[in-house]
Parts: sequence; structure tokens; C-alpha cells
Amino acid sequence: MVRLTKIILTFLIVIFSFQAQAKNPPPGTGTADIPANILIMLDNSGSMSAKLYSSVQVYYPLDVATDSSGNVYVMEYYNNRIKVFDSSGAYLRTFGGYGSGCTRWRYARQFDIYDDKIYIADTFGHQIKVLNLTGGCIDHTTLAYTYPHAIAVTAKYIYVGHSGRRIWIHQRNRINHMNNHDAGSNLSYSWGMSVSGTRLVIGDYSKNRLVEFRINTGASFSNGGQGMLTYLQASTTTYSSSNGYFRRPTDAAYDSNGNVYGLDLYNHRIQKFNSSLSYQAKTGSYSTSSGFRYPYGMHIDSSDNIYVTDFYNYAVRKYNTSLTETATYGGGSGTRLDAAKKVIKKIVSNTDLTSGANFGLMEWGTRHNIRVKISDTGAKTIYTNVDGVYASGGTNLNVALRKVRDYFRSGDVANWNLSCSLNYLIVISDGYWVSHGAVLNTATNLKNENIKTFAVGFALGGASSNYSQLATAGGTTKPLYASNETELLAKLTDAIKQAISGKLTFTTPAVMSDVTKGNYVYQSTFEYSKNKQWTGNLKKYKLNSNGTFGSVQWDAADKLNSKNASSRKIWTTGISTTGTNNFTTTYRDDLKPLLFPSQSPTDTEVDNLINFIRGVDTYDQDNDSNKTESIHKLADIYHSELVVVGPPESSAADTGNANFQKTDAYYRSQKNYDNFKNGSSCGGNCANRTEVILAGANNGILHAFKTSDGEELWGYVPPNILGNLERIPSSKANATNPIYGVDGSPVVKDIYFDDTPNDSTDNPRWRTILLGALGAGGQGLYALDITDINNPTHLFAVEHDGDNQAIKHWDVDGLKSEFGYRSGSIEPKYDYRKLGETWSTPRIIRIKVDGKDKWVAVFGGGYNGAVNPNYGSAVFVMDLEDEGRLLKVIDIEDSANVMHNYVFGTTNPNTKTEFNLATYGLTSYNINCCKIKVYGAGSIRYTITGDQVGDTMQNLKLKFDSAPPGGIILTASKVNKTDIINSIPADLTVITADGTSKANYDGALVYAADLEGKISKINLTENFTLNSDKVISNVSKMTLFQSQSTSDNGRYIYKKPSATILNDNKLWLYFGTGNTQKLQEQSSSIQNRVYGIKDKDFPSFVNRSAGSISQCKTAPTCPSGTDLGWYVNLKNAQKLTAESTIDKDRVYFPLYEPAKTDKCGIGNAILTAYNTKCGNSVLNVNLGKGVLSKVVVQNDNLYIGIAGEANKNASGFTTTGNLITGKSKATGGAGKVQLEGWREN
Repeated sequence: MVRLTKIILTFLIVIFSFQAQAKNPPPGTGTADIPANILIMLDNSGSMSAKLYSSVQVYYPLDVATDSSGNVYVMEYYNNRIKVFDSSGAYLRTFGGYGSGCTRWRYARQFDIYDDKIYIADTFGHQIKVLNLTGGCIDHTTLAYTYPHAIAVTAKYIYVGHSGRRIWIHQRNRINHMNNHDAGSNLSYSWGMSVSGTRLVIGDYSKNRLVEFRINTGASFSNGGQGMLTYLQASTTTYSSSNGYFRRPTDAAYDSNGNVYGLDLYNHRIQKFNSSLSYQAKTGSYSTSSGFRYPYGMHIDSSDNIYVTDFYNYAVRKYNTSLTETATYGGGSGTRLDAAKKVIKKIVSNTDLTSGANFGLMEWGTRHNIRVKISDTGAKTIYTNVDGVYASGGTNLNVALRKVRDYFRSGDVANWNLSCSLNYLIVISDGYWVSHGAVLNTATNLKNENIKTFAVGFALGGASSNYSQLATAGGTTKPLYASNETELLAKLTDAIKQAISGKLTFTTPAVMSDVTKGNYVYQSTFEYSKNKQWTGNLKKYKLNSNGTFGSVQWDAADKLNSKNASSRKIWTTGISTTGTNNFTTTYRDDLKPLLFPSQSPTDTEVDNLINFIRGVDTYDQDNDSNKTESIHKLADIYHSELVVVGPPESSAADTGNANFQKTDAYYRSQKNYDNFKNGSSCGGNCANRTEVILAGANNGILHAFKTSDGEELWGYVPPNILGNLERIPSSKANATNPIYGVDGSPVVKDIYFDDTPNDSTDNPRWRTILLGALGAGGQGLYALDITDINNPTHLFAVEHDGDNQAIKHWDVDGLKSEFGYRSGSIEPKYDYRKLGETWSTPRIIRIKVDGKDKWVAVFGGGYNGAVNPNYGSAVFVMDLEDEGRLLKVIDIEDSANVMHNYVFGTTNPNTKTEFNLATYGLTSYNINCCKIKVYGAGSIRYTITGDQVGDTMQNLKLKFDSAPPGGIILTASKVNKTDIINSIPADLTVITADGTSKANYDGALVYAADLEGKISKINLTENFTLNSDKVISNVSKMTLFQSQSTSDNGRYIYKKPSATILNDNKLWLYFGTGNTQKLQEQSSSIQNRVYGIKDKDFPSFVNRSAGSISQCKTAPTCPSGTDLGWYVNLKNAQKLTAESTIDKDRVYFPLYEPAKTDKCGIGNAILTAYNTKCGNSVLNVNLGKGVLSKVVVQNDNLYIGIAGEANKNASGFTTTGNLITGKSKATGGAGKVQLEGWREN
């Protein structure tokens, strides 16, 4: 790969929209600067304590079994996978998938576990599969089968039933040796079967009865199957709902006393019989809350626990032999209020929603409390506060609405009465309320004061005129109904999207970063559209000698639009077919469960989504009744930076520096890199490898375009983005929902490693790998081998599923495994529990492990919206030589402003999950000043509940998702409410020996900037050793600098520090603060800064106490050698909008200054520059209205993009549309530091 400097320009045209969108225009682009005010009004009446079966943990469970440890295995029919829970119901892992390989199946009907091996009747795969408990292949049949339905296993034999009268019998140790038993008229259709000792029971689906056979243990297998079974007895054969009768039995099983239990599908019940098949008892009836909706599979374990799959209630229910329900797996049996609280926590953790709105929370019913006031920090407060809501009393909505009216009028809600303000109430209730007429009058009055009301009916069992009338009176026209947790999340998200997408006017932003090649510039642009996908363009320009733009060479969007959708090469992994064009309707059955993980779509719906992604207007976005025409095929390239990859061109030459032996160049010289450059392992001669530009787009595709002509070579859909695509179809006609897809930036590097880890041979070689992050598209990363650019292959992918508390991993063969952590622990190599939205672009480096070089990726924990404390505040070290498994998670402290600590311990052993905090002295706290944080339980999630009386929380209880370990110390800390929930969305500043000759070390020194305003220094220069878990035990880190940030002063760090070495021979870091997600915030408490600080110890690592502002100077005083650096206080609530840029003796900071007089207007785009050593101002110019991009310096030219209207009269600058250019006036020079980026150094 060539060493490049690159310029990317990204434009966005935004138009008025009120319909629900899946993402929002960039902050700072108009009245989006004024967040919507949203008050969630949660019904706390007694009926909200009613039981509600709802979850997203299992989908369409068909069968169930247990292993010797008591873990519960659930087969999901449509997803063709097995999910595993421990005996307490905590999710552990998932395996399987649709396909024909040994570890996949096609709509299997039943499975059994014997001797901790899994035996699957692969119904439409026409095979029997044998797997280990983690889904690995042990054996499978190669015989031509019909459609195996039922299966039961003993020490010697496997019994298999079909839709006929025969029972097939396999030898367990020789699975392809098979006989069959013809049961004649005694059997018609074996749907499910079980075995106990010498008895075999079958649910005969056609004859509507249970039938038993004796297993003749003395019969010889070699004499055929006819003598191996003898008919014993059967229940009554009548299709009836009477006791002892069946309407389609689907399974049967024995308890330890010989009693028989049968599932009755269309009667939605379990029936119990004695050993003579005489009826004893039953339980269940059709219900979405307390019974069954089509029970299909059953299993009884060695302790006589009965497990039943409840197909359409998405649950597995556990009973004792008295048929009393004792537990639920997957579906859960929580209350309506439990489900609503879970959904609200997900809503306020959704960064796409919180960036466009300020949230508050009210409970109403009998107790009418505004628990959390509407504010920019309301979302993070709601995340913990909502746990304290409990159900009791009645539903007096009118009193609640009148209290809301008074609250808005009181002035406590910022900017609610501006002309551009958007104010919404979201009323969630599960029933009716008193004084309905008065409610409508109050809602109408609120609407007239610009406060609209959404009416959300939860678990009503149908529509209600009260909700319709409330929605009409409240100005939102239509009510929203949800029957379960999944639907409630979708409907609330939809309502909030409507609230925050009702913008008035926007202008065109441009985002720039540093990429050019030779005399050419690549420019990506996109246009915002309502109710449809945002359209993108990618252009190649000729660059004139004076730095201005010349002619357009090509536009990749035009090239794509001229190409037929069917002729494109679009591919993915994780399905049974490989190659660069497997994302087609030909492989619909493979793709269906991956594209629709939470739904059961029709084939037409699947085809529509596949073809839409390929570029067909299957949703008729232009409303011309033509669903076969082409659409604009290139979606928006928003946050993903462009990467140009050509022939391998990195250097192995001696740099002449003292640290040469620490550099990648030296490593390449030792590993025969030049042979790779000049060889033919790139699908041909590597020196002639086709040059491409790679770009991530938000319809879920990573594109590879040829730089010579702009033609698309291929498009890749990562497996961890497939499940997001189901959100594209809209319930609104002629519309789609734009989403975030491949929104993060890829990195590309030539590395030397064994790319075939599963062949039991160590055969390393040079490969060109691409590692990409999803950005706002998700909490995951993916990797490709693009050595042969025409035939790329999948390497691995990872994803953090925070909702289900699981980690997903796709190996080099595309096989997905899941690892749950609800119990509080997980295998360290898969411990991505703290991975947030992957905004932080990974960096590929070498470190020393056990004395050898190892290729790794380092990246920040990503973004958590400053709301969810469970993820984001970490730095990850990923092993690129082990399919993306982890080498180390480096926790970055969430520094709290602690008022008081309450310390206590757990007993050993410990089984408690709930602790009364008053026992340890924590009796209450004021919600206006404080909140509670708990330390010491590792990654086990917790909630704080209590009773709110006015502004005081009382009767505080600490509840963990699972019992913490015994003998540990726990600390409950009362902290300041302004404390920031930490995460690391910024790219890391990574300095290796390739970056500067001063870095005479292996590995890297890493500087991580976080939302709390800290700069952490991490030492990856050591020779690390692996512990017994095959991960690194300890990595040294320290806090280099603390910006004294709070949510009040707004000193969040979203952008990476830049670095240089000045003439004092010290490493200097330059960064600034500002909430880029809420640019219009301008309270008097906001006080952002820009900084220049030095690491006095570089290139050494010395553990010191954190530096602070007291060790810095501000202009006109220049810092001395003993000072840490300088800072500048920004005025008028200014905020940094892009990464700083170092240009010789000056550093540029792009700033946004909110509009003061017209709060609905667009703020000023200010470019400042300061002397790198002293912080003296050398430039302060207003470049227009809107948001500035990063400054790009090329030769003596400056390039800046603006999201808005450029100031054509800015001195020293010229404008072309949204591009601003000027001449650099920097002088002198500094010791340039080449930071690790996407390109080779």
C-alpha cells in the first residue's frame, strides 16, 4: 500500500421531515441544534404489575433438552440454531445456523442430548447430526433420508421417527448403520419421542394419541429392526379437547416414576398420564400471558423438571411433576412494568435518539412524580432512576397532565417555547384512566401550547378509542399499540423518531479528512432525504497545481446507477455458500434468519429486502407503482473514511535511525516482505494488484471501487450488520427507514501471520488485511483478507449484543458462536462486554508477546451516549492472529466525584442478589444533587431501586442480575449528579517506532481521550506474557491529564489528540473539549477549553499522578520547562467540532459557537489557531454559519469543509461551495510524529 495523503469531502443536504427516521442529520446543521423536549410518562398503577411474557431472548422455540450440568438447550426453529441457558436461566451461548454442513441444519424438528452429545433430526437437511455441547461437529449421517422428525437416544441406539409408520434405528457408535421398524397400523406420524429404560413413547400427530413401544434389549441389530421394538399401548384416538384426548400431540416424555406427559398442540396444554396411560392431570390453555401459544417440544431432566417450548410466546416454561410452573427461560415472566422499564433504559441508551432530544421521566397513576426533569443529562439519570418505579394504585391521567402543564410553564424546561421548539409527552399505559373528557381537554390545551402527546397502549389486547382520542387531542393523530417488550421498544423508538425528526431548515455540511493520491482527490458526498435512504456520491477529481480542484474523473454513484442490480457482486459470510456474490435471492433460506432475527418474514419480504440492498426499488420509494426499477444504489458515506489500496508498496529499507530495529520496516526486511511485493500471491502479480478505494456506506455495504474508472469491484455486507437491515422496511407506504450500517472507518495493513488457523499447521505468510468498525451502525468489528482484491475472503467478526448480554463471534469459516455473560463471567478471550458503538477506529500494530512479535489491533471502547455505564470505558487489544479474540481489556477508570462511600462485603459463599443499602448506612439521597454508583462486582450488572418522595430517594436496594462472588468487598458511592458516564468514542493516539525516531521501543505508547476529559497513557511497549487464560495479565496505564470535566461544564472529549515533538524535545498533545452531540447547548456553566500539554516522560512510561489545569499556563504567559503545558478558555459556549491539526509552529482548532440571539438559528463556524509552544492566538476567523471539519494541510494549502454557509468575505480564505481554502502562514518546523492510521507508515 502506498503512503498517501488524502482529502475527503462529505456533503449532506437536509430537507424538512416529520416522519420517523432511523438516524438524524448531523448536529450543528440548523435547528437540529435545539433538542426536542421529551417527557416519558410511565403508568405506575397496580395493573402494571400484571404478568407479561415477553422477551427477545428466544424466537420460535421448537424443542428443548438439558445436559449433565443442568444447562438448558433451546432449538429455535426459524433461526436454525440452539441457544443455551444455565440452570438459573442466564444466557450462555448460541450455535448452529441454516445450511448443509455438519454444524448447521435446515428446520430441524427435534433433538436429544445423551452423554453430553447433541443428536439433531435435521428434517429438511435429511440427516442426523451429532454435535458437542458447544456446537462443534462430531458426526453426521451420509445416508439419503426422507424427513426425520422425532429423535431419542440410548446407550446403544438412536431412534428416529418420520411422517409415517416406520421408526429408524441407528447404532450410536456407527451412525450410518441403520435398520427400521415397521409399526404398521400402530403408528402414523412420529412428531416427537422420548425413551426411558426399555420404554419408548411417541406423540402420534396424525392419530391424536400417545403410543408406547417396548425396547427389546436382547434383539440383534444385525437381524433387522423389526424385532427390536414391540407395541405396548396407546391413549385414546380421538381429536378432542376432553381430558386424556389430544388435538395434535407433538411430544411426550417420562418422569422418574414412569408417568407419561404429552403435549397437546391445539389445546395448548400439557397432560399427565400414569404408566398405564390413564389420564391424571393437565395444565395450560391458549394465552399470551399465562398459558401456551402452541407448545411443541418437551424434555424431563433427571430431577423431574419438565421443560416445555412455548412457540409463539417465545419462551421455555419449567414445571414440576404437579404441573406447577417454576421458571421461564427466554420469554421471561416479568410484569408489564418490568418490560416498560427495560424498554425505557434501552431508549435512553440509544445514541441516535439522545443526540436529538433532552429527556425527562414522570410516573403517574396515583403517585404523580416528575422523577427526572427534562435536561441534556436526563437520559443518563433516567437509566438508573427508572428502576425505582413500582406499581400500585389507580390511573388519574388528568392530574398528571395538569402537573406537566405547570412544569413546562414554570420555566424549568429549557427552550420549550421557542418557534422551533419540539415538545412531546409519551404517555405509556396498560388500561383506562378516570375523567377521560377532562384528559382530552387538558391534552388539547397542551397541544395549543406546543406540547404534543403520544398515546401508547401497552398490553391492552387490542385497540382502544380512549387512546385514539388522546392522540388526536394531543396532536399526534394516531395511537401506538404494543403487546410485548419488543413491540413497545419499536413503537417508542418510532414515536421519538417522529419527535426529533421534525426539523425546519438545514444546510449542507462538508466533512474533510486527509486522503489524496498523487494529483487526485477523492470526494464523498451525500444528500439527506425524508422517508428514504440517503443518497451518496463518491467522486475523483484532478487536483490542479495551485491546490484547487480540477475536472471530475468519475462518480462511483453514476457508475453504480448504470449497472444492473443483478450484475453486481455483493457478498457476506455465515451462510453455506461462499464467493463474492452470495447476497442474492438464490440463497434466501440461508439469509432469512440472518436478515430478520426478530421476525418471521415471508419469502417475498426477504426477497424485497435483498433486492433493495442490491439496488431495486422494491418498496416503491418514488411512488410510481414500479417496484422493479433501479434506485440510487450508493447510500450515504457518513463517518466512514475512505481508504485507497493498491499494490503492496511498504518499505523494508533501513531508515538510518537508531530505532530502526524496532520499526515495521526492519520487521519486513526480516520476513522477506520484498518477495511478497514482487510475488504472485495476490491473485496474480502483487506489483500489478488493482488499485481500489474502499468506502463504508449506511445501507450496510463496504464498497470496493476501482480508482481507474470508478466501477464497483464488489460490495461486502458484514455478518454483524445483517440483523440491522430488517429495520429498513417501513410500515409507511412508499418509504424506507435510513439506518446506520457500515458507518465506521476501515484500516488496511500488510501483516505476516498464519491466516489458516484451523489446519493444524503453522504456516505464516504476508497478507493484506482490512479491519473495519461499524461506527454508529453497531457494537462490532469485522476483518477481511484483501490480498487478492478481486476475491476477498472473510477472516472474522465480533459483536457485543448488550440487550441480550452476549458476545457474538464469527470465525474464519463464518461459523457464529455466542457467549452469554448474564451470570457475570465470560471466557476472557471473548470479553467484549465493554464494547460500545465502535466509533473509535482500530489501529494495527505489533507488540511483543512471549518474546515474539504479534499483530494486534488497539481501539477505544466506543460510544455509550454518556448514558450506559456498562460499556465504552475501556481500551481493547485484539489478537489479529487468533481470529479477533482478545488479548486484553484495559479498563479506563470512570472517575466519580465521590461524596461518600459505603463499604460492605459478601459472605463466602454468597447467593444473595439483593442488598438493603440502609443496612450499610445509605438511607437516602437527593436526586437533584446525587446518584449512586457501585464498585467491586466486576461486570455483573446492577440496579438501584427505592421509593421517591419529592426529591428524595428512600428505602434503597441494590439488585444484581446474578449473585456476586463470595468474600468480596462492595462499595456503594454517593456521587455528584454532574458526574459523566464515561466512554471512549475518540480514535486513539498510537505512537510506535515508525512514528518518530525517539520511540526506541517495541509496541506502542497509546494515548486515550475519553468523555470524562481524561487523557490516559497506556504502555504497550513491554514484552508481555500470556496467562493460563491465554490473555495478557497486566498492562500499565496512568492518567496523564484530567480536564476537570462535568456534565455541567460540558468538557467531553470526542476527538483524538494530535501529537508532535517540539524543540524542547518533548512530546506534545493538542486536543479540545465540547459536546459534539449537543452543539447548541449554551448555558452559563459551559466552559470548554483547548489544550496543549506535554508528556515529559516520553518515550518512557513513568507512573505519575494525573496532571491538571493548575500545572498549565494561559496566554500571554508561556509555560516553562516545569509546567505541563497551556490551555485556552473558550468563550460563548464554543465547542471543538473536529480533530486539531498541527502545522509547523501552529495548531488549528475548528470551533462551533451557538447562536445567541436567535436560538433557532445556526451558530458560527470559527477557526482558531494557536502557537504550539505557548498557546498564543495566531488566528481567529469566522468562516461562516455551521460546523467546520478538520483542517487538512497539504503543502502550503489549507482545506476546510463547512456544514453551512461559508463566509465569502473571510480574510485570507476563498470559498467554493462548502469548501474553504486558504494559505498556510505557519513557519519553522517541529519533530513530526506519524501517528498510526489506516495506512502503512
